[in-house]
Amino acid sequence: MNNYFMETHNHEWILTNRQGSYALGTGNLVNQRKYHGLLVASKDKLVRQHLVAGIEEKVEWRGESFFMDSTNYSNCIYPEGFLHLVKPWLRPYPIFLYSALPHQNEILVLKEIMMDDESNSTLVKYTNFGSHPLQFELLPKFTMCPHHEINAYGSLDFVDFEQIINEKEAGGTFSLTRKDNGISVHAALQSGEIKSHRNLYRMVYYPWEVMNGYEGVGDQISLFKFKFTLAPGESNYLIFSDSAVEEMPALISRIEKRYANLPLPKDYPNYSDGEDFLASLDYEDKPLFDFEDYMIILKQSLKDFILKDDIIGGYPYYGIWGRDAMIVLEALLHNGEEIDVITEILGRYSKKVKDGLLPNMHYEGFDLFEYESIEVTLRYIHLLCELALKKDDAKTYQEMTYIAESLLKGIYQNEKYDFRVKEDGLIYLGRTLAQGTWMNTVIDNDPVTPREGAPVEINALWYNAIASYLEIINKHKEGEKPDAELLMTKEKLEDSMQRYWNGVYLADRIHEDETIFELRPNAVIALALKHSPYSKEVYQTVYNRAFAELYTFYGLRTLSPKNHRFMKKHYGDQNERDLAFHNGSVWAWLLDPFCKLYIKAFADEKSAEDMEKVLSGLITVFRNGYIKGHIASVAEVWDGDMPHFPKGAPAKAISVAAIYSVENLIMNLGGKS
Repeated sequence: MNNYFMETHNHEWILTNRQGSYALGTGNLVNQRKYHGLLVASKDKLVRQHLVAGIEEKVEWRGESFFMDSTNYSNCIYPEGFLHLVKPWLRPYPIFLYSALPHQNEILVLKEIMMDDESNSTLVKYTNFGSHPLQFELLPKFTMCPHHEINAYGSLDFVDFEQIINEKEAGGTFSLTRKDNGISVHAALQSGEIKSHRNLYRMVYYPWEVMNGYEGVGDQISLFKFKFTLAPGESNYLIFSDSAVEEMPALISRIEKRYANLPLPKDYPNYSDGEDFLASLDYEDKPLFDFEDYMIILKQSLKDFILKDDIIGGYPYYGIWGRDAMIVLEALLHNGEEIDVITEILGRYSKKVKDGLLPNMHYEGFDLFEYESIEVTLRYIHLLCELALKKDDAKTYQEMTYIAESLLKGIYQNEKYDFRVKEDGLIYLGRTLAQGTWMNTVIDNDPVTPREGAPVEINALWYNAIASYLEIINKHKEGEKPDAELLMTKEKLEDSMQRYWNGVYLADRIHEDETIFELRPNAVIALALKHSPYSKEVYQTVYNRAFAELYTFYGLRTLSPKNHRFMKKHYGDQNERDLAFHNGSVWAWLLDPFCKLYIKAFADEKSAEDMEKVLSGLITVFRNGYIKGHIASVAEVWDGDMPHFPKGAPAKAISVAAIYSVENLIMNLGGKS
């Protein structure tokens, strides 16, 4: 296979809406994950159902034909629609240009995929960019199962489906319900005919699932066939939804309007008779977006994770995570454009407090929350205070002061959870909460990276939260007095947190009076916070050491390669990957605290221009990835040694938030580089 195939093969596009639904696929539309597909619909409580895997697409003209689609099997890819792909674009939404072989201007089809923001509906638009009338025959491939599952070989052979076709003068609709699990899918075709047609696609292969140790062979089924003809310059629309499509023209208009103001790639083809489309395309990897358009695209990719009332942690694996929500909301707070969204989501979190803590995770499909993290509450307090400073009005100061103080006092007086504030003012985590930091991976109930004792970043967050509370107390002109106990705790922390410093780096934790030094990014997280009890010398020394041993173009390693526990690769089954997650794997989200630490360390010594150049260099891979159209989002992790291919979730909220935050930091220094 050629290099172009491999390039598009490893890049993924994503569409989402505010319900938690998504569509996901590769740049050549060869599905590699069981999660890839045109519609994964989210129901109440984030119960998500994989409905449509793709479409078999046959294009005919004058006795000639080709397939646009490609399906993975264990021994081949068939049909070879990827050979007919002239070029894909991943943003602002997935766009694909196809042609006959050899590629030619006379036979060209543009396929565009978009998603509605208000309903669980995906739109597929076909446009004839060539000079001959084209006949299309489409067979949608259905899965209709929970999105974490797969239809085992032969499992669809005897499943009963309830089918309803409603043919109209132009186009029509159908409804399909799978009787064994009650899952339904609906579709509408703008023009053409819909006929009943049964076809099974057996043993479809998902290699990325197999590489991760999961079941990777499953069946798909088609029960309908669409047929229509497009004259040169003509378009047709197909919509898939989890509910009946009543007003197709209005839905098409609403979906297209959602993307209408987003910048298109510079070589996006616009139809006009006689134009040489193939010659106008960029094949030299030139920038497809200028910087201003890139920032719009980056903001769009961050908004992919914003639900109606919360933040989703990532696609396709994650549900709602409180820690991720706080990090994303802090990134959004940079320019103040999303104040209402931030205020509403923070307000909703205040109603979820249980025994003094906010939830870290919401279990999909249930009204159950996991409270095994103190970090969420500490980040929440800081964010409340930053919101008060942004709004800068007496009412907000009063409300935020009350909430912040009650949460801080709750932490100080905690008797419910396995942590304590000791005489030195530090928070010590007990054994059952030893995974209660962001390094929270466990295998057989044992933490992979135990944080029992006093983790450095937890206590830095504790200090930062108290200092943030005191800051808004001081800003509040109506004479609020700070809580004496909290004020005393801050003073204790200023002294006791010096125990982490050994002149070279910050210890990762203190356990049973032993200071445990492991070179991890937790020191960077601790020092990057707004309020810190350390000196500029500490900032500079830690930054330089982290740059030397932890920094990569894709983020920071979670452990120095010099440590004997360092794991080079994020690869293998669940346990093998869990072992690597926080013992070497590179996390993109850590670029945000790393860049903030750089500013704190060198702001007094370097010019704004020099700092912009350094910060831009630190995130250059991701900036160029968006500008050149290589990426549509930012993944979760990479290998600790020679990172290149993304691992983990292909779209991770805190990863995108990090790049958005750093770009705003750069602009606040005086402009882009």
